[in-house]
Amino acid sequence: MKKILIFVSNGFESLELAPFLDVFGWNNIISKFCINPIIVSLGARVKATWNLEIIPEIDLKREKIKVDEYEALVIPGGFGKAGYFNDIQTDEFKSLLYEFQRENKMIVGICTGALALAINGVLKDIPATTYLLDNERYFSQLGRYGAIPVKEEIVKSGNIITSSGPNTAIKVAFYLLESLTSKENRERVEKEMGF
Repeated sequence: MKKILIFVSNGFESLELAPFLDVFGWNNIISKFCINPIIVSLGARVKATWNLEIIPEIDLKREKIKVDEYEALVIPGGFGKAGYFNDIQTDEFKSLLYEFQRENKMIVGICTGALALAINGVLKDIPATTYLLDNERYFSQLGRYGAIPVKEEIVKSGNIITSSGPNTAIKVAFYLLESLTSKENRERVEKEMGF
């Protein structure tokens, strides 16, 4: 059985988490490919920006992750004023991110999740995107951290995928599903979900 790891920080954007849970949940019901999404965070509870609280399966402060058990690391974005950028600058998160990078596993940064990669040096000299609005504040930060900013909704560069916002999360979730299974399987799951 395959697994993907989803790192959820305080202040996360719930619409950037939900597509990965739904797409892989539907996949596990209707497909022969079983891929479990596992939520990890820094704490026993994590609060989203918009009045949602979740209990992750793994608390990174108490448990070590065996990276070889996972196919990909997904990092939904979030809002700085809700504490998002605090968790992504911790030693625990950096260590996890670097292990996925060292093992050349797929790494996905949704919206400001791309900044989580850039801030920690993972996007140095790599094409990437992030939130494109808000006077390009976040987008320009990519360049300051050494990434090659690309004004597109989704940018794939080797094993790294970045996207620009909540509207792209479902597209990236389907792309990740196809990458881990097949085009036919992705099309079947999309159809069953009404897309």
